[in-house]
Amino acid sequence: MHALARAAGFAGVQVHAAHGFLLSQFLSPLFNRRDDAYGGSITGRRRLLLEVIQAVRDAVGPAFPVAVKLNASDQLEGGLDQEDALEVVKSLDSQPIDLIDISGGTYFPGARSASDTGTAAGSPYFLAFARRARRHTTLPLMLTGGFKTLSQARSAVDEGSVDIVGLARALAIEPELPRHWQQGQSAGPTFPRFDTPPEGGITAWYTMRLTQLAEDRDDESPGSLEQALTDYEARDQTRTLAWCRHFYSTPG
Repeated sequence: MHALARAAGFAGVQVHAAHGFLLSQFLSPLFNRRDDAYGGSITGRRRLLLEVIQAVRDAVGPAFPVAVKLNASDQLEGGLDQEDALEVVKSLDSQPIDLIDISGGTYFPGARSASDTGTAAGSPYFLAFARRARRHTTLPLMLTGGFKTLSQARSAVDEGSVDIVGLARALAIEPELPRHWQQGQSAGPTFPRFDTPPEGGITAWYTMRLTQLAEDRDDESPGSLEQALTDYEARDQTRTLAWCRHFYSTPG
């Protein structure tokens, strides 16, 4: 897959070891209950990630940029904590990669929101962890999550904690935000406020906003939270039916 990305003209690839996906689950003692070389201590739990990194590097060659996305914390009791995450950072320092992208949290029920990290309201997430990680790696560090203003981004880079700032929801609201900042417009986007959103509602809203951007409908109003959740569930139902027809249909 990563070799295909290079052939397709992408400028780099990222190994996703965060947010509760497969490699993230291997890193987590909550999900990884193996008793072989791929489980147990963080030394075993990180083994698959390191092997995947080497396989990706072998596939794309020595000069193609490869990044790793890593949780600072799973935000789950019993999951990957910051101490183990730092051990992973230390091991990544000697790997054939070009960037570590720090994030956090998972999509599993019961996980705290990434914004609920004990930081001051409106502050970037996991910045304190990035400062600790900086002492253990010479690789460029990227931090994603919670950056809402140019001053926040500049501060994180100027203090040396990170080399790159990742933007996610801010770009969903204003895709031209980096250009605006380059032109001296320091204000950040106006984020929507949702009162008592249902579980999964905010994620649905941003997902449908990204769908608008992908379909070149970025000038349209994102709509209400309720409508986004309805559209999101309808889209998932359509996809589920298509999946079932494709994989579970029987000759008639």
